[in-house]
Amino acid sequence: MTAKLTLSVPLKFKRTARRLSQRRGKSISALVVELIEREAAMQRDPFANLRGIWKDRDIDAEELRERAWKRS
Repeated sequence: MTAKLTLSVPLKFKRTARRLSQRRGKSISALVVELIEREAAMQRDPFANLRGIWKDRDIDAEELRERAWKRS
């Protein structure tokens, strides 16, 4: 069963979503459902369990990401 949902988005986003949906051969609704299902399946941040593993100092996921991007 499906339910209707109305989203308000910027016009540019709507155009981008329409082009993407046409390329993939899916409706915009199907793309949104896939995105939400994929995010829900992840359930949480993969770095969440790393908090406090550094001696005498906690580090959060955002700081880990920043450091990783600086090395690239």
